[in-house]
Amino acid sequence: MDQRIFEQGLSVEATSLYLLLSSLSDSGVPLILERVEPIWNAEPETLGASFEELAGRAIAFQDESGAWHLNPASQWRSA
Repeated sequence: MDQRIFEQGLSVEATSLYLLLSSLSDSGVPLILERVEPIWNAEPETLGASFEELAGRAIAFQDESGAWHLNPASQWRSA
């Protein structure tokens, strides 16, 4: 996890999703929706918006298989 996530001005939900994805990634768990949904504790409808927020800032991206990946902070876009 990169501490700079807290300086990005993201919504609470998007920041939480980043922390969740980072934790799963560190554990070697594939970052797929089926792994994230059961442990997402915010409103279910906010999950998609949070993924979009991370993708819009190049903090995360989805590959052609549907798996998500986290970019290093050097690739993040500012608001």
